[in-house]
Amino acid sequence: ENLTVQHAKTHTASFDPKRRVLTIPIWEKTTPELYDLLVGHEVGHAIDTPRDGWHGAVHDRGANYKGFLNVVEDARIEKRQKRRFPGLRRSFVNGFNELMKRDFFGVGDRDFDQLTFIDRLNLYTKSGYTLPISFLEKEQDFVRRVQLLETWDDVLKLTEEIWDYSKEEQFQTTLPQDNFSFDNQEDRKSTRLN
Repeated sequence: ENLTVQHAKTHTASFDPKRRVLTIPIWEKTTPELYDLLVGHEVGHAIDTPRDGWHGAVHDRGANYKGFLNVVEDARIEKRQKRRFPGLRRSFVNGFNELMKRDFFGVGDRDFDQLTFIDRLNLYTKSGYTLPISFLEKEQDFVRRVQLLETWDDVLKLTEEIWDYSKEEQFQTTLPQDNFSFDNQEDRKSTRLN
């Protein structure tokens, strides 16, 4: 995939689509499953997330929109990675559980159902659709459609609908901005964890 892989003291994993650099954080006590999750996820971006499409969509709407786009794109690329590399399925589940134990997403012991829709969607998709999270009927439709995503164009269209649906929540993200997901970063100034 023409990638450079580096390890650094960073908060999270990231992929720079312009320079094709995949950065893995140096954390204490990282299990092989968590390492596989981080690498597998970022390689998914390297393969499937278009550099130009990502950059344009992010800069047209701003950082908050980027978080929404990233949540939806993460669900798509993780599904595709699990299909490509079935052995990653267990690593994704175990790695996610490890992230939850570390409180990586900043939810602590909070009631998931009290989080904003985009935060609930992010946690639900990252858990492999297993966390006990409630969704309204309209939100359930979005979740179903996220599960069916295949193309970047599908991601853009659905993100736009979720953005419009979440108008009042767009600037009230409950979770810390850096913990939306793992970071697809073209440049740190305008991107977040993927």
